[in-house]
Amino acid sequence: MSAIARTDTSVFGKWWWTVDRWTLGALFLLVLVGALLILAASPPVAERIGLNAYHFVQRQFVFMPLALAVMIGVSLLTPLQIRRLSVVGFIVTLALLVAVPLVGSEIKGATRWLSIAGMSMQPSEFAKPFFAVVAAWMFAEWRRDETFPGT
Repeated sequence: MSAIARTDTSVFGKWWWTVDRWTLGALFLLVLVGALLILAASPPVAERIGLNAYHFVQRQFVFMPLALAVMIGVSLLTPLQIRRLSVVGFIVTLALLVAVPLVGSEIKGATRWLSIAGMSMQPSEFAKPFFAVVAAWMFAEWRRDETFPGT
């Protein structure tokens, strides 16, 4: 029996009764398997490049709770809030993509990374989910209203 009643109208209560729990479980299982694979594969690589054997494992476990919190937080948003977040995120990501050739660091002959606050990031990885949501929204709006410039 669930501790959250169906009559609970809080944000978390509504979320719990509308979220696909099988998908949520599969995502958590995927995170767990990824963590186990990093535990198995990364120590030899870290030692080969002169780092602490568990350098990559520690980094993974530092960022994993943050990633899970962002995942749960985004799933609590309404579809309208997700569309707005995606448009803003897509615009910011496009600006970062423009900045990559100008101030990005070259690694193995390719300039794909930005260093922000001591962390390196690849803006193209953030562009993918934002673009998927924005494109889907524009196609859906175009299907509702043929005059919408969604295609």
